[in-house]
Amino acid sequence: MPFVPTRFIHASNLRLDHQAQGVGAVSIESQTILEDCTLETFSHLIDACREHEIDFLLLSGNSFVADDFSIRARIALIEGFQKLAADQIQVFIVPGQHDPLSAWDLQYNWPANITFLSPQDHDVIDILREDKTIATLQILGSANRKLSQPMKLNQRNQLFNKQEARALSIGLIVANLPTEPLDTAGHSTHDIPLTLPDEFVPEEWRSEESNAVTVDYLALCKGTHRHTFEMHPGVAHHPGTAQGLNFSEHEQNGVTLVTVGTEAQLEQRTLRLAAVRWLVLELNLQPEITRSQLTQMMQELLQSQNRGSDEKLWMVRWQFQGSGELFESLRSFKHQGSLSNELALVVKERLPVGIEQSFYLLSENREFRGTQSTLAQQYQAQLDAFKSETDRPLDQLLTHATHLDQSWLQRLNSVTEHLDAQQIFNSAIHNGQTWLDVSSDEEVHV
Repeated sequence: MPFVPTRFIHASNLRLDHQAQGVGAVSIESQTILEDCTLETFSHLIDACREHEIDFLLLSGNSFVADDFSIRARIALIEGFQKLAADQIQVFIVPGQHDPLSAWDLQYNWPANITFLSPQDHDVIDILREDKTIATLQILGSANRKLSQPMKLNQRNQLFNKQEARALSIGLIVANLPTEPLDTAGHSTHDIPLTLPDEFVPEEWRSEESNAVTVDYLALCKGTHRHTFEMHPGVAHHPGTAQGLNFSEHEQNGVTLVTVGTEAQLEQRTLRLAAVRWLVLELNLQPEITRSQLTQMMQELLQSQNRGSDEKLWMVRWQFQGSGELFESLRSFKHQGSLSNELALVVKERLPVGIEQSFYLLSENREFRGTQSTLAQQYQAQLDAFKSETDRPLDQLLTHATHLDQSWLQRLNSVTEHLDAQQIFNSAIHNGQTWLDVSSDEEVHV
C-alpha cells in the first residue's frame, strides 16, 4: 500500500548557546562566531524548514543544555517556533538527557504548533495535514514490544485512510549505531525500501495476533555522531548534531531531511547548516620536504575541502607525522604561528571563510591518537620537546628545583637514579590525556 506523501526534518543535539570546548586562543572575530554558532545554525534550520516546505520538524533531544541556564537559547527557540507557526509547520519535541521536560517550562504559552512528548507517554500521536493523518508518532522507550498495543502501528495506519495511501509510522528510541559517510557534495542521499518481501520479515511481525510494535522510521537520539541502520522493514536514524562544538565532532554535522513519496520508499538527505566547521587534516612529513613544499601541500589540502554555504569559520587541526629538520622545527610555537599566518594569507582570497589553525606533531614510531583537544595536544608537544632536550630528563627537572634546600636536592638526586624515566613520562602522558582531552560522543560536556 502506498504512503501519504510527507516531508519532515529530523534534528538532534542542537545544544543552543552551549559553548565550544578545547579551542585555545583565537581571534576576537572567530571567538564571536564560536560563541554564536549554535544559535546561527538553529536560524539556518528554521530557514531550511520553510524553504523545503516541510510538514513538521522533529527535535529528538538535547535542544539545549539546561545547566547552561541560557536566556539566549530560550529566545531563539521562541522566535524560531513562531516563524514556523506562521507557515503552519508543526514541531514535535522529545526531551533528552540535557533538556528534560521539566526544563522546557511547560507553563509558558508556547506557540500552538508545538507538541511536547513525554518519555513516559507511549500513546500514539496522529500528525495531521488538513484533517488527514500523514504520519503517526510514538515513544517506544527502550523496547520494541508493548504488550498493551492492540495491533501493529502499520495495521493501525491502514485504517485511517481505508484503501488510500497509509500514514508513515515514526517511533522514537535511544540507539547507537554505525555511521554513514557524506557524498562529495556534502549531502547524504540514501534510498531505503520500507516494504520488504515476507521472507525478510520476522515471523512475529507477520502474525495477525502479534502485538509487536513495528515502525517505518525509528528516530534515535544518542551521542553527537550520525547513525543510520536499515531495519526489516524500515530504517533507524540519528542525525547526530547540527553544529559540532569540538574536534571530536568534526564528522558529518547536519540535520536530516526525510521525504516519503507515494511509493514505499524513503529518502534521507543531510543538510549541512553549521556556521563553524571542525577539520582534522593529516599529513606525513618526509625528512627531505621543504618549507615551501609543506605550505603548498597544506594549501591544496585546505582548498580540496567542500565549503558549506553557511560556514563562516573553519577550526583546523593539522596532525603531522614524520621526522626531519622541518618536522622538528614545528615543535616550536613560534614556527607554528609563522606557518599558520603564511598559510592564512595564501588561502585568504580563495576561501571566503575564516580559518583558525592548531598543530599536533607525532614522531614516525607513534600512531595518531584521534582527535585530542588543543590543550591535550599542547601538553603532549611540551612533553615531547622537553624529552628531546636531554638524555636525562629527570636530572633536567631537578635543575629547576633550586628553591629546595640542599638536603632535599640530595635526596631527590639519589632517588632519580632508581627511577624509570620512560615510565614516568608514560604516566604523565596518560594523565594529560585523561584530564585535558575533550570528547562529546556520548556526553555534551565533561
